[in-house]
Amino acid sequence: MPLPDYYELLGVSPTVSQAELKQAYYLQAKKYHPDLNADKSGAEERFKQVAEAYRILSNTEERRLYDEAREREARYVNAPELAGMQRVARFSARRGRRSQHERPTHRRRFGMLPMQRRMPRWALLLMALFWGSALLPLVLSTGGMSFSRSTPPPKKEKEDPPEEVVRERLSRMRADLEQAAAAGDARAQLRLGLLLYSGSAGVSLDRHAAREWWQKAAAQGNKAAAYYLQHSDFTQPAPKAAEEPEPAQP
Repeated sequence: MPLPDYYELLGVSPTVSQAELKQAYYLQAKKYHPDLNADKSGAEERFKQVAEAYRILSNTEERRLYDEAREREARYVNAPELAGMQRVARFSARRGRRSQHERPTHRRRFGMLPMQRRMPRWALLLMALFWGSALLPLVLSTGGMSFSRSTPPPKKEKEDPPEEVVRERLSRMRADLEQAAAAGDARAQLRLGLLLYSGSAGVSLDRHAAREWWQKAAAQGNKAAAYYLQHSDFTQPAPKAAEEPEPAQP
């Protein structure tokens, strides 16, 4: 789009001073003010254009940019293809691009030694000697680098505690559970009921007592105890008869 001629809107020349520009603005604003030209349809739009022109030209930096753009438009008014080329050149300069014939040859950006093509060979040799002398004492102190995975020594198996110790631990655990359950601990009541129901950990089988402890735990809101009460069989199994020894064969 062509630039609006702000100098023409204000009726001044491009070399006008700031004082003359301000006086010209007052004259044009008074001439096209909407309150004084209510019968004219284009007075309000012209008043806005005059205000915009004065805003641009009264600012030194804005006026300089406007004069450059105005001069550039006048330069390419008869050659629009040159204006397109100029815009492409400015875009390329902002993006840091180069033309096709100025681009350097393709070079691999990544590699094992990115600086190998830029550094001389003697510098690479010095770096290799430096790192070799730094790593040599470490290799000698550790007895060389071994890439074979050695088999770890077998772990010693822990011996089972004596039967008396196991029996004492179980009795102590049962006493602690009974004490906590009697004190009203719902979790202890649940665990004690499990031991009584299964008859494990040295506790004699008593499913009726297990149901009583579960009922106490369920009354306190223990969901596991309520589940066991609903899905368990509280009929006492018959004790196993002692196996009689078989008679000796003659």
